[in-house]
Amino acid sequence: MKEIFIEVRDFIKKDFNLFAYAYTFVLLGILLYFNYKFNFEKTYIDRTYGSYKGFWVYPLYYLTPYYFVMIPVLFIKNEQHKLLQKEFWVKSIIYIGTFGITVAFWQHRKWFDFSEFPAADRFFILRIFDEIKRFVPFLIIFYAVKRYYDKEDTHLLGLRFKGNNYRPFFLMLLLMLPLIALASFQTDFQHTYPQFKYWFYGGAFEMTKLQTMGVFEMAYGLDFVSVELLFRGALIIGMAKILGKDAVLPMAAAYVILHFGKPLGEAISSFFGGFILGVHSLSKRNIFGGIVIHVGIAYLMEIAAVLQHFYG
Repeated sequence: MKEIFIEVRDFIKKDFNLFAYAYTFVLLGILLYFNYKFNFEKTYIDRTYGSYKGFWVYPLYYLTPYYFVMIPVLFIKNEQHKLLQKEFWVKSIIYIGTFGITVAFWQHRKWFDFSEFPAADRFFILRIFDEIKRFVPFLIIFYAVKRYYDKEDTHLLGLRFKGNNYRPFFLMLLLMLPLIALASFQTDFQHTYPQFKYWFYGGAFEMTKLQTMGVFEMAYGLDFVSVELLFRGALIIGMAKILGKDAVLPMAAAYVILHFGKPLGEAISSFFGGFILGVHSLSKRNIFGGIVIHVGIAYLMEIAAVLQHFYG
């Protein structure tokens, strides 16, 4: 814990600019207000899912807050010359655009005829695909970008075990236990989690309900690996050569938008979690610490929700 605290403290000493941080917080406050007051994402963005319109709406939706923070902050810090680098625009558009396209992707529901499957099997296989549909495209496309711009790197955007101390992250998980336990009593938490409410469905593909949930949770965890590969890998390590420390604040802001479908408290806290993990990945050029904490918290929330269902 001390190591991470020192990393964040030293980073803020070097990076902090009152106007840049104040602008970011005000912008995020406005975006949070409009989303949770008017249900913006669900009403205006998610309605494009299932149509080809979504393939440009979702990339723009995630690119906009990233640029709305990045561009003004660089001007405030008098670092706007970084925007003149073609590599910045190519990488940011490919990284975030790929994410938006995979979110919008729905064609698997037409490519395969699931109508003959029993309801439980059909629901299960679609949920599994929704959880893993980002992972393989990310690996392929991000590797291609790395081979073109960052050949000297021996790892894919921090996806390596070496060069990290994992003890602080497991300690963080222990510290999160009481907070997650308290949150599990909230109505919006119980409505959202667990992500796969397996008690509503019979065991898919002749598996027991617990086996079905176990397979789903493995796929669910893999999706968080994809998220870390994008936000702490691509948007921090992949952009560090161009932006240096200026990569962190816009990434953390964009990370909040990813959580707009989650409870408000989780969306707000995601900024601080994303910021800390971004600082750490920039320092260590390693994203596995983030994977440990991200997947660990996700699984703890799933477990807490299941316990609430049966014993709450």
